[in-house]
Amino acid sequence: MLDRGGNPMLSQSEYGSQDEAQSQVAAVREGWRKQGVVYFKNAQGKSQILVYKKLALTDWMLVGFVSERDLYAQLLKLRDSIVFLFALLLAVSVFLAFWLSHGVTKPLSRLVSAMRHVQRGDFDSAESRLPPSLHVRSEVGFATATFRNMIVRLRQHIQSEFELKLLRQQAEYKALLMQINPHFLFNTLELLSSLAMQKRTDDTVKVIVSLGKMLRFSLRLSDDLVSLKEEMKYVRDYVSILQVRFGERLRLQVVEEGDLASLTVVKFILQPLIENAVKYGFKQHPEAIVEVRIFRTDGRLHLRVSDNGPGMPEQLRLQLLEGAGSSRLDEILSSRERQIGLGNVLARCRLYYGSLFEVRIDTAAGAGTRIELIIPVQEALGDVPRIDRG
Repeated sequence: MLDRGGNPMLSQSEYGSQDEAQSQVAAVREGWRKQGVVYFKNAQGKSQILVYKKLALTDWMLVGFVSERDLYAQLLKLRDSIVFLFALLLAVSVFLAFWLSHGVTKPLSRLVSAMRHVQRGDFDSAESRLPPSLHVRSEVGFATATFRNMIVRLRQHIQSEFELKLLRQQAEYKALLMQINPHFLFNTLELLSSLAMQKRTDDTVKVIVSLGKMLRFSLRLSDDLVSLKEEMKYVRDYVSILQVRFGERLRLQVVEEGDLASLTVVKFILQPLIENAVKYGFKQHPEAIVEVRIFRTDGRLHLRVSDNGPGMPEQLRLQLLEGAGSSRLDEILSSRERQIGLGNVLARCRLYYGSLFEVRIDTAAGAGTRIELIIPVQEALGDVPRIDRG
């Protein structure tokens, strides 16, 4: 508190050492303001704050001054604490966000990568992309473990279905194969009976020898594939029986072009076609003309059988070309007809070669029929057959 002369009325010794404060007080006393706040700097350059109020009755003046630093010390300390705490929380938040993001996005990325491999059918690579399922900690971990189990079960299911399909296909193939053996056997036995009644001893012996070779070959039911050389021996034995049966009325020619010694084919692929060709060749002519031609081109083996028969109805031709369904196979297996022939051969070729098999049937009314089976070149390397897919 200062009196009218500006002297301190209380024992305030520090006031005398504040020259800058005294000069500011003198300026304030001369001013017209009754109260206010004045900011100034002391000799050390530090900011000071002067607060004053004039008392009207006594002309005294209440004066207070303090350094700006001391006044705002608590506020500055609070500000610094808040800034530090905010920075710490921000750093912790960024770390937690990165950790959570990494913990979610990385498993999800690996899961998506595994899904892409499953889409391509690569189950081993898909399973290797997934993290080990030691324990489930989150929804992402549960989804990953579930997807891993799905991969394992899907792979087992596909493997089981594949094995069942192979077994079913093998059973169907064997059933078709068993259909052929009784067929040619019954026809040949009828021929032998006729020859015996006619006392044609030499022809009977010739037929028995050829039939014995054919039976020895046909009893090897464990072989789905045989060498083309063996198949042609079987065909020639069959042709020799036909020539005994029909004599000069049958003109049958077998032509092999190129190097075919190392090739393999499905068993009994030609004999039913030749039998049909001979049968239909006699339908409109007293003489049957049949040609069997085998050649290799562009990685494919062509087996062509031509006759001089009346031709094949267009509806039957289309049915044979398109009849690859299971219903057609069931019809062939349940057929009670003695003439199985072409349908059986086509069904077995489709079962064994699948999409690699092709059949061409060229026919015209009164101009005969030409049936051509086109299969992939399959060479026997040791005991392991190899398909040349061209």
